[in-house]
Amino acid sequence: MRNTINKNIILASSSVHRKKLLAKYISHFQCINPDVNEAEFNKETGKELCIRLARDKAQIVANDNPNSIVIGSDQVATFNQKNLGKPYTYETAFKTIMRFSGKNVFFNTGVVIISPNKGIDLSYIDQTIIAFKTFKNTDLIPYLDSQDDFRTTAGVKTESELFQQLISEITCVDKEAIIGLPIQWTLSQLDNILLI
Repeated sequence: MRNTINKNIILASSSVHRKKLLAKYISHFQCINPDVNEAEFNKETGKELCIRLARDKAQIVANDNPNSIVIGSDQVATFNQKNLGKPYTYETAFKTIMRFSGKNVFFNTGVVIISPNKGIDLSYIDQTIIAFKTFKNTDLIPYLDSQDDFRTTAGVKTESELFQQLISEITCVDKEAIIGLPIQWTLSQLDNILLI
């Protein structure tokens, strides 16, 4: 655990999952909801969209907190060259995930760290590839029935044992980035910035 008391770190996010992940590694930070319009631009790739939204989130919060170190992050799933967001409902999650049977889904997670008055502007994109087994709706239902929140990218929660039964392989650099924040890159940058 890194001691970050009096370091003025802000996570520009309302995500409980990102907050919980960052709290595993640093002791003190603030969360501010950036309230960003997450609509994608025409022909925007998953990588372009996730890093733009991460930057928008960080910039909105940094505008009001120019002396703070602001972390913005966003995740976009791409399947069959189409970007996917959060399903929000059981029914939408069911339809979305059923299409993944026997296929690969690409999860791009962008992170931006900025501090206007300190001249800090860093960015990174992590990609996680999930290869799904061929599965039936009866295989998917136990996972969905175990969930009470469908506000995750494409309805995916890799930490769920029931979800893990649907996948054959996860290819990634940072195994926790799928949660919504490339934590290993973020921590290495904070170490450099703060000399923790």
